[in-house]
Amino acid sequence: MERRIYFIAGDLISNGIMGMTTALLATRIVDQTWEMFPAMLAGMGIGMGFSMILMPIFVGLFGAMEVMLPVMLTAMLTGMVFAMADTMLGLTVINIMLGGVLTGILVLLLTYAANLILRSKNL
Repeated sequence: MERRIYFIAGDLISNGIMGMTTALLATRIVDQTWEMFPAMLAGMGIGMGFSMILMPIFVGLFGAMEVMLPVMLTAMLTGMVFAMADTMLGLTVINIMLGGVLTGILVLLLTYAANLILRSKNL
């Protein structure tokens, strides 16, 4: 993973934007009439499809390998979590946006932690 500030800021921005937009999109498509399990599957599909649309923007700016894994994982996870949560709770737009951004940053931190653990075992 990159250590230069431009790429770290790019990772934060791309994961935050992806988390927020995927959570918003998933909660707009899935409503409270859905059951939890189909909502989770639909949210995962929405996240996968939507990330393929936004991915070229982030890859062009910040590099393919560093962006692809955390952004795709963020999109799938936020799609699943917020589609499922919206069926139970009826979240507000502010909660969806903040939760999506925080989920994206959490996924990025976990990705960096996993990378550090894997690299330390290979040295």
